[in-house]
Amino acid sequence: MRFKNYTRQRKKPIQGLRSFSDSLPKDIKKIIINKADIYSKILDNWKKIVGNDLFEACAPISFKNLKNSKVKLINISVKRGKEIDVEYSRKVIIDKINTFLGYKFVNSIKLSAYKDKQK
Repeated sequence: MRFKNYTRQRKKPIQGLRSFSDSLPKDIKKIIINKADIYSKILDNWKKIVGNDLFEACAPISFKNLKNSKVKLINISVKRGKEIDVEYSRKVIIDKINTFLGYKFVNSIKLSAYKDKQK
């Protein structure tokens, strides 16, 4: 069996199916690990970042890095009725996320409302 450099990341060939992490190129692995690390940091420390009032009203869903522009967007889900509170504190949330991470990570926030089921 011939060893192909462009298809395998391991030194020795293995028999059977390869794992997903072995089939990815090294550069893409680094990007995925970095994005997952940043997102998990934001999720774990969301209460510290936004405070108790906004913690009850909103939560981060995802973040996107738009290619053509240097805009990094974070998507936040907000309870119905609390949209105005989060809208007014949009700039504060961006500043707190950037100071928490230590560099300018987020440029803008996209809000999406959801209905609270606990009534």
